[in-house]
Amino acid sequence: MKIKLVPMVTLFAIFSCSVTLFADPNTIVWSSSVSAGHLNPHLYHPNQIFAQMLVYDRLVSYGFGGKIEPSLAESWDISEDGKVYTFHLRPGVKFSDGDPFNAEVVAKNFETIMTNKARHAWQEITNRIEKWEVVDDLTFKLYLSSPYSAALSDLAAFRPYRFLNPRYFPDSGKTVDGIKSPVGTGPFKYVEGKPNEYDLFERNDLYWGDKAKVEKVMIKVIPEPLTRAIALQTGDIDLIFGSGQIGFDEFDRFSKDPAYVTQKALPNSTMTIAVNTAREPTNNLDVRRALQYVLDRNEIIQGLFMGHQDPAYFYCNPLFRFCDLKIDPYPYDLNLAAKTLDAAGWVLPAGQTVREKDGKKLEIPFSYIGADANQKAIAEAYQAQAARAGISIVLIPEESNTWLTHAKEGNFSLATFETWGIPLEPEAALSGMRSPAVMEYQAQVGLPDKAEIDAKITKMLETANEEECAKLVREVLLRLHEEAVYIPIYSISIVEVHKKGVLDNVVFDTDRYHVPFEKMVKLK
Repeated sequence: MKIKLVPMVTLFAIFSCSVTLFADPNTIVWSSSVSAGHLNPHLYHPNQIFAQMLVYDRLVSYGFGGKIEPSLAESWDISEDGKVYTFHLRPGVKFSDGDPFNAEVVAKNFETIMTNKARHAWQEITNRIEKWEVVDDLTFKLYLSSPYSAALSDLAAFRPYRFLNPRYFPDSGKTVDGIKSPVGTGPFKYVEGKPNEYDLFERNDLYWGDKAKVEKVMIKVIPEPLTRAIALQTGDIDLIFGSGQIGFDEFDRFSKDPAYVTQKALPNSTMTIAVNTAREPTNNLDVRRALQYVLDRNEIIQGLFMGHQDPAYFYCNPLFRFCDLKIDPYPYDLNLAAKTLDAAGWVLPAGQTVREKDGKKLEIPFSYIGADANQKAIAEAYQAQAARAGISIVLIPEESNTWLTHAKEGNFSLATFETWGIPLEPEAALSGMRSPAVMEYQAQVGLPDKAEIDAKITKMLETANEEECAKLVREVLLRLHEEAVYIPIYSISIVEVHKKGVLDNVVFDTDRYHVPFEKMVKLK
């Protein structure tokens, strides 16, 4: 289960001969596997969430313990019928270029977001927004067609409800057509970048909150996790932060080195394998259940992640609201996998290693993001585990944008993905399952009762009764579990590593995509 690594001495020699770029005591240097993108706050890939969160703010934020906290709105009122939200905006807020932020700006952003409503329909609030109103300079009213208990959680999400200075909207007025410049009210402003090389951000000295302790943040594009680990050792970068940014063998090595600080956040989401119910052979329930039985989570967690992650058995963490199904998970049981496949007609011919049925081998493609250390390790480990039951897993490493395109089109059989996490689980996550633009929908589309599942989700979103909402959430999650649509592997805790004496106050946020550079201190 161990990953074979290039000798550290060889890579160290390569990096030692290079010149460290952008060395500056007032600059934090981090790395990402991809460039920041166009930084359009209202669009998705190739716009990277971490970059959008540096530049743009939201009306409210999601605090620890699930509490909705003020951001650009310092307070809000909700009507008795639950359909009108009145936001009282924070006075004196300015964009990084000095232009004022006000209710008119909020209205213009909502207007341009809603011109691309279909793309944002994965968030239920998008479907509920009926109209909005500028009451005065600092008061904005949002009208929903029906009550929605997770409205504030949706607005607290990483996108698309963030605010660009309307001065930089395209001439069409629709940000779906692009933006002229990424100007927001966030703690940093974008300075420059070179695709696939770097992106540079600078402190926004007009920021309404506590100013960042560091002047600049340099994001260097380093696709390979092992190369990133060496860059940390040589001082080319100051920290490694986030999911999939480092292999856990390297994380474990750093954790045992007194020269480094390593930290692990609380679990937020779940690393899962989506199973396409509309493709052969995974359209067969017995095959899907066998794929559950062959997964040895403990072997993966101990062998690949050195025990630094916790096993997951369900799509949503049972600790999340309404998500404790109180049922037994699928066990790791190779004998049960063999019996299930035999009963389905997939038999193992004498002297062969792959099962067959009607002259076809049991071969299943497995798509994953090749630059993600965790996904790569999981895919290789699962391939070895499935082989023990006579299932041939064909690995397909993909570039992240290609993976996303295939996910939205249903062009996969098995594919790794991360669940939505807090603040979007369970309500918004289930809401998104009704949208063809997300992988969860494409995984379920082959189920005979897909329409019924969607109807229950819709009913759940429309009910104001918490007990009824909880009942419907559990019914949907139980149905998906019974159909073995998703193979949960572990609860994701993002990690960070930095050298002692280089940084201070490196902390985690409730949102796993946010790298809180604004709180970090560069010591040298």
